Amino acid sequence: MANNLARTRDRLFGDLFTDWNDHFDLMFRPVGNSFFNTGPANVGLPHTNVLSNKDDWTIEVAAPGLDKKDFKIAIDKDVLTVSYNVKKESNNSFISNSFQRSWNLPEGTTFEDITASYKSGILGLTVKKPDVVKQETKYINIA
Repeated sequence: MANNLARTRDRLFGDLFTDWNDHFDLMFRPVGNSFFNTGPANVGLPHTNVLSNKDDWTIEVAAPGLDKKDFKIAIDKDVLTVSYNVKKESNNSFISNSFQRSWNLPEGTTFEDITASYKSGILGLTVKKPDVVKQETKYINIA
């Protein structure tokens, strides 16, 4: 699906957004592999969306049938990781389902910059964009 969206974007806008998208994709590239599906098709993994807004990014993970207590959301250095490991018993059999996905965060993102909610089967994370600090050019006098 992501490849189809990228092709459609490229067909409609050409190289107009290529540089911006490359930087955006680099910032939110997945880190590591999931517990089960490490193959290229990622069959069985929950769908995720990363949306850029004016002041924040929204990450959506489609995970219907879970409870908010099933999720673990952690920040280690500048990496945000969402995971769950659900084990249930049904009709004298055990069902186990696991998932882990990580994203690189911009430098300086703190725990307080991230909020999470789970509604209608969608885990939503909001990551506040860090303030952009303009670097002033300073000149050094030659003695």
